[in-house]
Amino acid sequence: MSAVLWDADGVLQDLPSGWEASMRPAVGHLVDDVEGFLAAAFAAERPCLTGDARWVEVLPRLLEEWGIPEAYDDALQVWLTIRPVEETRALVAKVRATGARCYLATNQDEHRGRFMQRELGYDELMDGAFYSYDLRVAKPDPAYFRTVLDRLGLAPDSVLFVDDNPGNVDNARAVGLRAESWQVGEGVDVLREHLVRHGLDV
Repeated sequence: MSAVLWDADGVLQDLPSGWEASMRPAVGHLVDDVEGFLAAAFAAERPCLTGDARWVEVLPRLLEEWGIPEAYDDALQVWLTIRPVEETRALVAKVRATGARCYLATNQDEHRGRFMQRELGYDELMDGAFYSYDLRVAKPDPAYFRTVLDRLGLAPDSVLFVDDNPGNVDNARAVGLRAESWQVGEGVDVLREHLVRHGLDV
């Protein structure tokens, strides 16, 4: 195995309380439907993930539409409330110790992605990173995986992809990558089994 691509949210990091519980203190006193607000936010965020818009400009418009412009600072902070998953990160170090390279492969808007790179130590943890906003294409688009492979110069079957979204995993496999679906709640032992099955002695 030449390289492992690691998703971020749900694999290497998470929101300690989940999206809805994290957003409720920010807007719950201002809107009745926090779940609906989050759905609208994720839809509005989508162009930001491919670098076609900037979240720090999209979010104020969304809040205006919901009649809560005063919630900007608190709502933006929710996107930056990230807990590193230390057990997964320790496995990344073990994978790199085998000689395989490790890369972050994540859908992020520029604001959150730069925060992650700056504050969460990904420069030291990984051999490199493939942020969707930078590639101008996002998972599960097969073009995302083809772009990553082109930049790495590696054959698809020499690369393993780990993601918590089964749709992303399916499309990675369709491009020829080895891929496994895993999320933090399954436990690190399950992840280790996936890695060992692909020939990584961790």
